[in-house]
Amino acid sequence: AGFPTHVKLVPKNPEAIDYILVNGAECEPYLTSDYRRMLEEPEKLVAGLQVILKIFPKAKGCICIEDNKPDAIALMQEKTAGCSNMEVVAAKTKYPQGAEKMLIKRVTGRQVPRGGLPADVGCVVSNISTTKAIADAIQKGMPLIERVVTVTGERLKNPGNYIVKIGTNTKDLIDYCGGVTGDGEVTVKAGGPMMGFVLSDTNVPIMKGSNGIIVVDTDHTKEQPCIKCGRCMDVCPMELSPLYFAKFADEKNWQGMKEKNVMDCIECRCCEYICSSKIPLVDKIKAGKNEVRGMK
Repeated sequence: AGFPTHVKLVPKNPEAIDYILVNGAECEPYLTSDYRRMLEEPEKLVAGLQVILKIFPKAKGCICIEDNKPDAIALMQEKTAGCSNMEVVAAKTKYPQGAEKMLIKRVTGRQVPRGGLPADVGCVVSNISTTKAIADAIQKGMPLIERVVTVTGERLKNPGNYIVKIGTNTKDLIDYCGGVTGDGEVTVKAGGPMMGFVLSDTNVPIMKGSNGIIVVDTDHTKEQPCIKCGRCMDVCPMELSPLYFAKFADEKNWQGMKEKNVMDCIECRCCEYICSSKIPLVDKIKAGKNEVRGMK
């Protein structure tokens, strides 16, 4: 989400922070950039976590990795073996566990309050790439000028993980990977297939939060009226009621969306994926959030 790291590391009550979670869950399909970081530069991750723990000396560092990455788990356990204030947590593979509120609940059993931040429950969550960047900043004085990007999808010729300078043109990156293959319309997304967003124009730069570019076939499925099946409510990790968000968005009932706690939505797209009527729920939720933010 691009939340500023310097803000995370200066909470209102630093004495209350007792967990530093390094988020290596990477639960999105297709994306493997953090996974490759863990395998290629584990020492940098440990060094970055040590810097954060120096800021919060009472805290325990937890490197959280989903159990579908056993080689990364074993390697990080080896690299942290001599660190008494660190441990590697192997979490069951489950989407959207990479969302910080989900990860905090899984590792610590604590629930971030509505409208709250991880610091409110004594936690700081740092991404794998962010933790590595902290090590570079302290050890080398190197600012964040590049990141690993997963460039993939069934319509890309040479998928893989690439070290890319921030500011690189996305179209140039796709062309470097061999370009688009096959016939028919394609969709390019920034991010993963679930939480990523469609790029209508690929002449845009890679940014510090660009963990993936995916090139896939365009989905021409058409929206149908809601049949009130309730499947979206069953799968919502935040225990919300997405079917009401669709109804209220169509009615422009922004107050109703606010009362149904639309701001708690993490936009994981589980509801949209499972929807029997293929309603673009996340687009409607984003519209509702924008309107709620503008309410007095």
